[in-house]
Amino acid sequence: MKLFGPLVSFLLFFVSVRCHSASYQKIAEHTLFNGDKLTEFRLENGLQVLHVPRHQAKVLTYQVWFRVGSLDEKLDAKLKKTGLAHLFEHMMFRGTPKYPDGVFDKLVSRMGGTQQNASTYYYRTNYYESVPSDQLETLMTLESDRMQNLQITTTLFEKEKGAVVGELRRHLDSPLSVGMDQLLETAFRVAPYRFTVIGNEKEINGFTIEEANYFYKTYYAPNNATLIVVGDVDAGRLMSLTSKYYGSMKSQEVPKYKIPAEPPQKKERKIFTRHKQATSDSLLVGYRIPPVDSPDFTSLALLATHLSTGMEGRLRKLLVDPGIAVSANGAPSSKPDLFEFVVSLSEKHRAENALSIIDREIANLQKKAISDQDFQRALSQEKLDMYGSIGSNSSLANMLGEYLVLSGDYLLGFKMLAAFEKLTPADLQNAAKQHLNKKQRTVVVIRPEKRGGKKS
Repeated sequence: MKLFGPLVSFLLFFVSVRCHSASYQKIAEHTLFNGDKLTEFRLENGLQVLHVPRHQAKVLTYQVWFRVGSLDEKLDAKLKKTGLAHLFEHMMFRGTPKYPDGVFDKLVSRMGGTQQNASTYYYRTNYYESVPSDQLETLMTLESDRMQNLQITTTLFEKEKGAVVGELRRHLDSPLSVGMDQLLETAFRVAPYRFTVIGNEKEINGFTIEEANYFYKTYYAPNNATLIVVGDVDAGRLMSLTSKYYGSMKSQEVPKYKIPAEPPQKKERKIFTRHKQATSDSLLVGYRIPPVDSPDFTSLALLATHLSTGMEGRLRKLLVDPGIAVSANGAPSSKPDLFEFVVSLSEKHRAENALSIIDREIANLQKKAISDQDFQRALSQEKLDMYGSIGSNSSLANMLGEYLVLSGDYLLGFKMLAAFEKLTPADLQNAAKQHLNKKQRTVVVIRPEKRGGKKS
């Protein structure tokens, strides 16, 4: 997930208006730096709606974001498992009494829908489609129906368990996927980021219909959801339809959990392992960092662009161009809060060599600030990325939704990009000194099964 792009100048102001023709309020209006108008509405039942009208083409993107993921199920005393949030994402395509299994997909395809899919992560689950704008009401009929009338039968539930177990096995066949699992499991000893989103086979097979129905009724509530629509529809029509199809849903008391605080990491942690599918070494490194809404995260994000983006990216020059690695990237993530390096080595090179090169580069960044030329290159890249992030209906909706569920502020991406202009090379240097040190990092090395070297 690319979280960042460039400087933004935008107008923010708060508006609270009671709309007499429907049971919703206009909460706020914003003008984005490219001239797009963004309006936030809220239904009486708590459903949040974000709307950006774009009339250049007769299409729109429709996304529903639920503030629930694998963190919630692990912290929920009635579940204390992982994998149900992801399994339930699959079940949402399995039909209702009105639209049985398979009908949803067929109808979306028939209306010319594209990009239809869903995803689950630690802190959210989202569903999305892009359709011709004259199909909005048909799509809203389908989406609102499955949000309140999902029918979970034993046959379909067991069938979907099998599909998810198959997905899990493919996940475990990927050396990098296993390496990322091990990185999080080792870096976090208290916070539930140490448990995988997809879960494990035993827990997946053990989920009951009663647990699935509890999860559905508890977390798929209008006051735990945000509808984002970007494209060819005016606000009046959108909110009239939203009130019609979502307005009768009842709000629920949604449990809120405080993620257990992870104790400070005081020394480096290392894991060496072997994988039967690996043909060369892989290196994963994670440094503990502050959350996405902290000033240092912004500095680390721009530093990552300097390291990883474009032909002039330092990791490319140090690792890829010399043939040491096939790919090499470094970037901050949020929830879990890590600055991650991921390197896929060429067959004749070792992970330890790549780690030494990264260590030397970090030491250089800590010793001396990057040049003004490199700083401006990174800043320009962020600006270019922002134009990519808002260029299409779906990418803008994705950015708004991701920042919303991450931080509670759907405009945070724009605010961070504006903050980039206020940074200096010294800020990046200080962030590297503060956060990219060995005592607070975890290193995972994946080797082929029959290769020599240090054993796991």
